[in-house]
Amino acid sequence: MDAIERRIGGPVAKDFRDIEAVFINGPRQAGKSTFVETFGKNYKKTLYASFDDISLRAAEIASPGSTFDGAEEGLVILDEIQHVPESFLALKAKIDGLRRKKKKVKFLLTGSADVTLFPKIAEALVGRVYIRTMYPFSAAEILKTPGTFVSRLFRGPPPDLNYSKPGVSKIIPRASFPKLSLEIKNREQWFRAYLTTLLERDIKNLSDIDRIELFPRLLSVLANRAGGLLNDADLALALKVSQPTLKRYRSLLNGVFLTFLLPPWFKKLEKRFVKSPKVYFNDTMLLCHVLGGRPEELEKKRPEIYGFVLENFAASELNKQLSLLGGCGLYHFRTSDQKEIDFLVEAGDGRLLALEVKASATVLPGDFRHIRFLEKALPENFVRGIILYQGERAIQFGKKLFALPLSALWEL
Repeated sequence: MDAIERRIGGPVAKDFRDIEAVFINGPRQAGKSTFVETFGKNYKKTLYASFDDISLRAAEIASPGSTFDGAEEGLVILDEIQHVPESFLALKAKIDGLRRKKKKVKFLLTGSADVTLFPKIAEALVGRVYIRTMYPFSAAEILKTPGTFVSRLFRGPPPDLNYSKPGVSKIIPRASFPKLSLEIKNREQWFRAYLTTLLERDIKNLSDIDRIELFPRLLSVLANRAGGLLNDADLALALKVSQPTLKRYRSLLNGVFLTFLLPPWFKKLEKRFVKSPKVYFNDTMLLCHVLGGRPEELEKKRPEIYGFVLENFAASELNKQLSLLGGCGLYHFRTSDQKEIDFLVEAGDGRLLALEVKASATVLPGDFRHIRFLEKALPENFVRGIILYQGERAIQFGKKLFALPLSALWEL
């Protein structure tokens, strides 16, 4: 099988035109190490060091900066650098020294935890590093399709294409972690080992945790509420823990990229908005694993659950696209009088795309009622309203309103 090109390569190359260092954070097993090794082939001289190697980590902790101190040209790759936070001040000094010498050395850093969990790291590299997030495969990457859905809809109405039959339950297992997508047959066993590694190693390294057994229960509760509003008081009650403990543990799940929060959009309209975020899983196959079924099984046997699986998949695919696009924010929309839109994409200039996800193979005019409300309320900002559904045709319901197959997410 041909190698899968990771779309983050272009943005990282562009970043290096402006800055000395790029930090790629993202879930463990998302393919960061493979990507940076491949990216390093663009340089005549590359130094590679992985701090997952215990011996190398110990040497770097003993003498911060020793791993890269001799670099004077090319690319320096420091993989899983969150293990050696003491080295960031040494890296800052190294970059500043190279600037003075006018040496052209680039530093490509990776980490499997959100860099915002390490304020000292962020402070040390202010003005010296750009931060990117790398997720598991997107559907566009694995299928080698354009995957420019968001930017295409901001430019103009969707083209009249012959869209593929969505077959999303077959796409979800492929738009996942690289090993899971390309190699592993026993997905359940792989996920059990993956979660054990995260809980026993990564999360323990991030924070002093007393009750590690709480995390599987928390994941299960969140999985059954994926796409729902986050209510910490309700979660704490369900898990029989205090709210501060619940918030701390939940933030750690976000910190290792198991879950993410979708913030609410509440600008410009004189309405009472629901200001709670919604919770999603970064990988929809992981969500299915926690729910106890494969996508095709959930579609047939638990359709009431499968609708939320589809919504989660759309959220994760949008997240992946926007991480490359830059300048856009992803939100949800809900008012206190029950007007709700699954996703709003807001461009830097305030333009809005409204997106809904339906598990049905049919769309009716009434399905656009909340999108029409937004269009009428903000005509100067509203660009397009889209319902993504399980059909095969693009159907226009108004000048700016369209129903599109879910496959449009990766085919546009």
